[in-house]
Amino acid sequence: MKPKIIYGIAIVLILASGVGNYTYNRYYQLPEAGYLRHYIETHVAPSVAFDLLYVANNADKRKIVSAQVDELPMLKFHPVQIHQELRHQTIYKLMGYYDGNMSWPGADPVKLHTITTFFSDGSVSEEEVGEIVAYQEVWSSTQNAESGPIQFSSGRSSSDNDGSTSVQITSPVTFTGISSAWLDKLGSLFEYEVKSTAQGRLTSGFTSGVTSGIDSPVEANASVELKSGQSLSLDYRFMLRQSPQAMEVYNLQLQMNFVEPNGNKHDYTVFANYSPYPTEAQMRTYVREQRRQVK
Repeated sequence: MKPKIIYGIAIVLILASGVGNYTYNRYYQLPEAGYLRHYIETHVAPSVAFDLLYVANNADKRKIVSAQVDELPMLKFHPVQIHQELRHQTIYKLMGYYDGNMSWPGADPVKLHTITTFFSDGSVSEEEVGEIVAYQEVWSSTQNAESGPIQFSSGRSSSDNDGSTSVQITSPVTFTGISSAWLDKLGSLFEYEVKSTAQGRLTSGFTSGVTSGIDSPVEANASVELKSGQSLSLDYRFMLRQSPQAMEVYNLQLQMNFVEPNGNKHDYTVFANYSPYPTEAQMRTYVREQRRQVK
């Protein structure tokens, strides 16, 4: 074989390899590892906090080890577990907890956008995480105490990103609505329904929707007077799985707001969480979007 032909074949193979590598990196490899976008509400609670999800290419040699929050030194993230393994990427879960140091920086709530992250090669970096809203008030199981006018009756949550909670009323209160830091952001991607024995059946659609009784509609956050022995239930569902926001993480602390006749206010907390489990196609879309953002 003539040298010029051999040289030409070599050039073609090199170009083909380069095109192949470009295509592989463009469609299958993240430009860099990082946290998914998180939208979290949290109260300080002994030992238990919330988890963070971090996605990296399977080929990455540098592994995430732990994380901490400089503004809240009591908030730590360790150990690291695998949340989901895909063909080209792995999503890691950093388990959060509050240690015994309950010092607070002053502002309440504290809004966090970056996390100090530690890696297996000894490096440390400040990584964007989305937005975490941390409230100073210490949450405990007594917050939803049975000594108040609202008692827990039943509750459930499922892997389909829906759930429900029912409460029993032990003394007269007025239900004034549902509140959370992330309801406006989620919009129609978060559905909830309120039912009460006070007016037969009350239903609400979306965060921007309507609560209606059997006979006449009322606004979603209109007040409903409740007597002792009556009940109120909240059903919710995240509609994120097939949306452009499917790769975001949400931890909502839904507040069922009540007022007693003497003006005392009570909030009953319902925890509603969404964690993504993307398909291979959704991960490819996420990789392309991340690569587009770094151009």
